[in-house]
Amino acid sequence: MEISSESNSIRSIILRFYPSWAAHRKLRADVMRAAADIARCRTEQLGSHFESCDCGQLANIEFNSCRHRSCPQCRGGRRADWLQKTTADLLPCDHAHIIFTVPEQLNLLWQFNRELFANLLMTAARMSLEELLADPKYLGAKPGIISALHTWGRNLSIHPHVHCLVTAGGVDAEGRFIKSKRATLLPYRVLHAVFRGKLCDLLKKAVASGDLVAPPLMTAAKCHSLLNRMGRTQWNVRQQEMYPHGVSVAGYLARYMSGGPISDKRIVSVTDTEIVFLYRDHRDGEQKKMKLTPHEFLDRWFEHVPPRSLRAIRRGGLYANCCRRKRQAISAQLEPQSSSGAVPEPRAASAKVVSLDRERCPRCNTCLKVREVFRPPVIFIPKRGVRVTELAMLRPP
Repeated sequence: MEISSESNSIRSIILRFYPSWAAHRKLRADVMRAAADIARCRTEQLGSHFESCDCGQLANIEFNSCRHRSCPQCRGGRRADWLQKTTADLLPCDHAHIIFTVPEQLNLLWQFNRELFANLLMTAARMSLEELLADPKYLGAKPGIISALHTWGRNLSIHPHVHCLVTAGGVDAEGRFIKSKRATLLPYRVLHAVFRGKLCDLLKKAVASGDLVAPPLMTAAKCHSLLNRMGRTQWNVRQQEMYPHGVSVAGYLARYMSGGPISDKRIVSVTDTEIVFLYRDHRDGEQKKMKLTPHEFLDRWFEHVPPRSLRAIRRGGLYANCCRRKRQAISAQLEPQSSSGAVPEPRAASAKVVSLDRERCPRCNTCLKVREVFRPPVIFIPKRGVRVTELAMLRPP
């Protein structure tokens, strides 16, 4: 039996199939938290809030959102706010888009060490870029880097990779901004070899220290042997063409910072035995349909729920928070006022990025603001001596 198109959503799939899927599985706490939050998102179980304009003509009472990173219903506001703040900080220079991908042979290590592996992956990518661009042979300067971690392929497969937005230039030891004169920011073979060596070295150190958990049927020696073999294979490091500004790449990164691996609009149909969703095959560029059983779909979707403490987007170099004043000084140097008063292209592109378009009052022309928040009741359980909310009592087992 196929349900209505309005119910073809991640939330409806979780409500319908999660109990049977989770019954005989040992789940991570992050998975259980995500399922509980998304199931209650924008319902009376999370409480509500009262919002109105300044003059009081427009007034609404809406249910609260769960604000979970993987919730498709909560993606819009956080994404728009992040994109507006990030584009305002971008330097008015060319930017490169570089993608570092982990070989599929290491996916098993990833599954048992998500947070550790993600930290090492993003560290290896940042160190590779900073080390090579500091070499006078390639640039001899300190660049700005914004990196974003993605863990899925277009068909929801395990595919850990890092997207890096890198300035095509940087600040040298004397404080001058040096622009890159190369067609591509770094030679492919050099960047590929350095990144592969750094990530393998970091993983080997984690194995030796015992921080990396060996998967079942694998020992520390087998993990070390696997990393040695991977050090002799071809990895995928891709450099896109140069962009006159980084706004378009920042917009691409923002699409994946929240909301989970798939949006509700890509889900075609949901039945008792099959879930069909759309994806674009990277090999031929054509849009295709993927058919999975409900349990297979949840296996893939929950695989990409991030650990709670993992930072999926990070800044380095000139884009680090500690370099804000230096970044402002460089922006002033790169954007001299022209005699015609024309706005430079990078700043004009950034100005087109607006925050979430909230409803405005036709009388006072102000956006709706939250005036009061109504929380769910708190229940005291004398036997346990702790205070819990109804939300915690409704979490999945």
